[in-house]
Amino acid sequence: MPPPTRPPRRAVGARQRRRWWSWGAVGMLCLIALIAAGIALYFDERDARERALVVGSRAADRIEVAAEVRRTDPGERVARIQLTVSATGRFADAQGLPKKDVVLVTNAPGQEEVTFKQSSVTLLREVAVPLTAGALSDYPFDRYTAVLGLTATLGGDARTAVPLRLTVRDTDPNFSLDTRAKRYEAGVALIDTQMRRSRSTFIMAWFIITAMWAIALSVLLASQLVVRQRRGLVWPALGWMAATLFALVGLRSAAPGSPPNGSVLDYAAFYWAEALIALSLTRLVFHGIHIEHHTGGPVSPQPVPVRPQVRRRRGVPAGARARLRRGGGRDGGVYP
Repeated sequence: MPPPTRPPRRAVGARQRRRWWSWGAVGMLCLIALIAAGIALYFDERDARERALVVGSRAADRIEVAAEVRRTDPGERVARIQLTVSATGRFADAQGLPKKDVVLVTNAPGQEEVTFKQSSVTLLREVAVPLTAGALSDYPFDRYTAVLGLTATLGGDARTAVPLRLTVRDTDPNFSLDTRAKRYEAGVALIDTQMRRSRSTFIMAWFIITAMWAIALSVLLASQLVVRQRRGLVWPALGWMAATLFALVGLRSAAPGSPPNGSVLDYAAFYWAEALIALSLTRLVFHGIHIEHHTGGPVSPQPVPVRPQVRRRRGVPAGARARLRRGGGRDGGVYP
């Protein structure tokens, strides 16, 4: 039986190039798929935020109130809402503005009556509606409820409420708005909403948690490796570990929404990651001091032993296989 022959080097090189091109194409397709998925998630979140919550009268003669939730501030326990008014039917002039002064009666503390002057150039005001329920320390799982109630009168006549339609939109990128209840009775428009962290904020918070644990475990494994090798003070490793100790503080501060100290984010990752890195760094320093004290100086790293080259079983003639087992190869390799 003739001995097997090896394929030409050109064929092997072409095969390897095709393999690299295949892996490159697969990687590029995966990258494009991830980018497309991210863009799709963005458009889905944007469309959800642009959906309006509408409640109120459908009469032809009415006051239109557009409410935009500009900012949800859990620290101050308020949602800042921008109100804009317009009129339709007999309540409007030729430009669509109210013919008389519009007074909105709201449930915002300290802003129970908001007046829009008929002669004003911009019919825009901002009110602060209180947040109920929810705790900021639950970040990023915190949820809050807010109720916005409005009634409208014209010309300062507080006894007669005119038909009103309220349209609420969410423009705060850190929170998403869900409707719990809405109703319109006796000229009073009321919307009960729930505010929770937006999808982008939630994804960023989970990324920070994962990154903190990954960095902390990397430092722990690296310090364990240096200790097992019985090396001294490895200054580059110590510098890297000390840098990660302070880098996590910056990563924690980059969390969207500025969560307070003692939130779920801290107890789930930040405190444990800082503790692991600090303990690993301290252990490595004392281990290095102990080693260099007994050796009388710095310990140079030991060279890593190189395993002898192992030939592949395919393409080795049968007669040369036994010679390679005895160490007779040209390169001194040992065939298993």
